[in-house]
Amino acid sequence: MSEHIAKINWVKQGEFSHEGFDRTHVSEFYPDCKISMAGANNGEFADPEQMFAASLASCHMQTFLLLAAKKRLVVESYEDTAVAILSKNEEGLFFIEKTTLNPKVVFSGDKPVTAESLQAMHDKAHHHCFIANSISCEVEIKLES
Repeated sequence: MSEHIAKINWVKQGEFSHEGFDRTHVSEFYPDCKISMAGANNGEFADPEQMFAASLASCHMQTFLLLAAKKRLVVESYEDTAVAILSKNEEGLFFIEKTTLNPKVVFSGDKPVTAESLQAMHDKAHHHCFIANSISCEVEIKLES
């Protein structure tokens, strides 16, 4: 078992009322990562839904890269534009209904990667991604054709 800590800090800026307030806050990650990042839902900083999508995409990517390395494949680049869809459930409560990952991987080296083997690697990465195993929303992985 391992412990991963995220410290969230918010301080009132300006007016605070039922009509609105500044949602800007700072997230710090411990013990390994001593960085902080701003968050909000005001269009200037990442909102929780975006951070959710980023968390899932990052976990999937790191699992995929580990699988590729074990296969002795050389990955030159990996990018993903993850999309989380926020919906309301039957009780009227918001939840992430679906997240779509759109990974694009560039390989080099002399080992060819077929579309079938790429799909299999993404399927295995999804199966072993601890974030994917911790959530209940649907996850779709779209690969370029």
